[in-house]
Amino acid sequence: MPSGSGGHRRSGVLPGAEVAPEAGSRAAVHPVKDAALATVAALAALTLLAVAGTIDPGLFALPFVASAGIVALAPAAPFAQPRSIVLGHASAALLALIATALAGPSVWTASVAAALSIGPMLLLRAPHPPAAATAALIGLTAPDPIYLLNPVLIASVLVIAGGAALGKVLPGRKYPAYWR
Repeated sequence: MPSGSGGHRRSGVLPGAEVAPEAGSRAAVHPVKDAALATVAALAALTLLAVAGTIDPGLFALPFVASAGIVALAPAAPFAQPRSIVLGHASAALLALIATALAGPSVWTASVAAALSIGPMLLLRAPHPPAAATAALIGLTAPDPIYLLNPVLIASVLVIAGGAALGKVLPGRKYPAYWR
């Protein structure tokens, strides 16, 4: 870190993630209770995805479980925000559907789709790491184009709704941090 910056760099810390609660905050006083509440709320959200997955197994696809985990663990992180979740998954899914239509499903298509999904996410200012897994999943399985709507957009909305509910349940926790 340059001299004179006055601060200390925290290595391994995700941008926007709350690392250490402020002294005197509620989180500093009841970390076990807050962790238990977060775990129960995440369990409820993932159970909702699982129940919805009995109707459409794609709603419980691993990329959406990863998205729910990010929202629960780092709700202030830029890649946990609604814009990143929706645009990240949608752009990655669209790109992967096109790649799979052109090349067919394979490990190669999955790899290329996952790698190519990064560019649109960055251009849209909507980075969301699990969206690359969405692209890979589509590249492997070649679902119908309706997959973009169901489960990609529906699961994205469910993850965001679960995060908003978690933000209401846990005192001192706000989700989303912003909508833009």
